[in-house]
Amino acid sequence: MTTPSPFLLPHRGKKQGRWTDGALVYQIYPRSFQDSNGDGIGDLNGITQRMDYLKDMGVTAIWLSPFYPSPMADFGYDVADYCDVDPMFGTIQDFKNMMAEAGKRDIKMMIDLVPNHTSDEHKWFKESSKSSAETNPFRDWYVWRDGVQSPDGSQRPLPPNNWRDALTGGPAWEWADQRQQYFLHSFDVRQPDLNWSNPAVREAVRAAMRFWLDLGVDGFRVDAVYWMAKDPLLRNDTVNPEYVEGEDLMYHALNHDNSSGWPAVYAYLSEMGDVLKEEKYQDKQRFMVTEAYPEAHNPLKEYLTFYVGMDPEVAAPFNFEGLSMPWEAQSWRKFLKAFHGALGQINPHCVPSYAFANHDKPRLATRLGSAVARSSAILLMTLPGMVFLYYGEELGMKNVHIPPEFVQDPAAKGDPKSGLGRDGERTPMQWNDEHMAGFTSAETAWLPVADDYRTENVASQSQDPNSMLILYMQLGQLRKNSGTLKHGSIRILAIDNLNVLGYVREQVSAVKTKSTKPACQKYAVFINYSAAPAIFTTDVILRELVVSTHGNGLDGLQTQVEAGTSSNRHLKLLPHQAVVYAAA
Repeated sequence: MTTPSPFLLPHRGKKQGRWTDGALVYQIYPRSFQDSNGDGIGDLNGITQRMDYLKDMGVTAIWLSPFYPSPMADFGYDVADYCDVDPMFGTIQDFKNMMAEAGKRDIKMMIDLVPNHTSDEHKWFKESSKSSAETNPFRDWYVWRDGVQSPDGSQRPLPPNNWRDALTGGPAWEWADQRQQYFLHSFDVRQPDLNWSNPAVREAVRAAMRFWLDLGVDGFRVDAVYWMAKDPLLRNDTVNPEYVEGEDLMYHALNHDNSSGWPAVYAYLSEMGDVLKEEKYQDKQRFMVTEAYPEAHNPLKEYLTFYVGMDPEVAAPFNFEGLSMPWEAQSWRKFLKAFHGALGQINPHCVPSYAFANHDKPRLATRLGSAVARSSAILLMTLPGMVFLYYGEELGMKNVHIPPEFVQDPAAKGDPKSGLGRDGERTPMQWNDEHMAGFTSAETAWLPVADDYRTENVASQSQDPNSMLILYMQLGQLRKNSGTLKHGSIRILAIDNLNVLGYVREQVSAVKTKSTKPACQKYAVFINYSAAPAIFTTDVILRELVVSTHGNGLDGLQTQVEAGTSSNRHLKLLPHQAVVYAAA
């Protein structure tokens, strides 16, 4: 697909700094993006076929969810071999071809790395399961423990503690007859936890990283890092007093203070980061982003702990406030000011890393509504650092109702009362109004296609200048070609309306004018978080409207702004309107 010419912006000189600065990273869930061979499941060749679409979007990097050999108990997050491609998705050669086509378009490649656990079909686990004897070199590659004798003296002992798995909320321990011991699985029963206190395990994961780095990948998204470090004494998790039975997931009946999140995780991640700095990989910047959802009581502290505990030149934690924080201007104003202020004090190399949606959480338009999803697009795409866009969010895709007979997610099957399975946000990409939304030529896909695919798809939205897709294309091309949005600072504005968030992205270049003052490029962003019009005052001198969620309409403001004569002006935004202005 070709981007409409009004939204293609000129490239502004030679690239500066690191590729992570201002990166637009597009998350692809391989099963659901594009099927090239008619089996109803997406694959690597399908991704390759759509590479021009990503370029037109302004995408500068891809995050590829798991494609490794796997029995698919958790759809690829149960890895059976870290150094190969599952035949379902293609071959190593297909991966190389995909990398080559991405490289031609200057698109970087990040792949999912799942270090906490493997599949129970991984050769490491098969060997580890055979014996606890010292003669077995894999005996302590996983977390094995004897059980506790039951009070009634039954034959099988009880699990070592009360830990629960995060997918179903059931016991996190499974008895293995062959070893006569329990193994730990923090997620699905077919995903045994690796023993990260074992140096051999850590080196094996680092070797897998080197395998993919040698093939040219630019980095990793590191899955579920909190679970890599547990209490070495395996003490019980404490009871969560706020848990409401029948309303909350069973997993949340406990406070998981011993089953995850112990300080050793930062040492483990630092060792992984050291691989990215090895001499053979210094030809280009390699980077990893870690997945850890902070506790709600103090997310800022937990984010900053990762920046302090890892080398910020090669690693950053995901910032998940776009997934969890209320859609309120005051909350965002407070967080952005504190977060970016703190990063500046820690290290100039810190890279913010924002994600507003992913394969584990309901889609934005479902969570917040379609109007807010447009506003959030402007927020996400004008923030500093790396921003991650989940496939289909650029169309405003919504969660799809999955009939019981089509449910795939082990979390939904294990805790069916919750109704919170993840299949609804993983449905096929909607390319056009043809059979199966253009995703596959098969009669059916692995998950149902959304009912609205005939009207909400790439082909139709690319022809509509007011569509969500065109809005994202505008923002993606602006971000890709603007040195200010890639490398500039952020300054939160004091706004005299509690429903409006305003900030300035600014870059001071080294070029001097005749007055010896540095040249400056500046954008001002304003977002109305309210369903009502919002009037406010700004001292920023606005020059030209660049992007708006509501086209060019600003309810009579345009004439005032173009005049550019007042440094203090009253502005009015429409309900849920967000705008980007070039500013002086």
